[in-house]
Amino acid sequence: MMECINKSKANRFGTLLIIIGAFIPSVLYPLSSLSNSATLTKAAFAMKGVSYNPSIRDLEIVLMEGEWKKDSINPGGHYEGRIAIPYRYTLAFGILIAFIGVGIVLFHEDKKEPG
Repeated sequence: MMECINKSKANRFGTLLIIIGAFIPSVLYPLSSLSNSATLTKAAFAMKGVSYNPSIRDLEIVLMEGEWKKDSINPGGHYEGRIAIPYRYTLAFGILIAFIGVGIVLFHEDKKEPG
């Protein structure tokens, strides 16, 4: 017979998920950098004397840098072997984990066995 999870264990687990969901984006933000397109846009704006304020869409977390290659097809070049995750996905994942934790804390009920 399966053991039911009591209310205090569910509250602890839900609270842990809320904390993890808050810390995922917070810990990964310092590791984020501007994407290549945002860097080029920032440089183009700077040449015209206009400031460019990057948004969350312009940030990414680079897991593996890769090599910059220039070729005849793409005159600007491209990265080979680069692995990068857009920061907005890590932010959304953290929010999802936190909401799951809130749901567990709010909606968990004790399952009492009759008897």
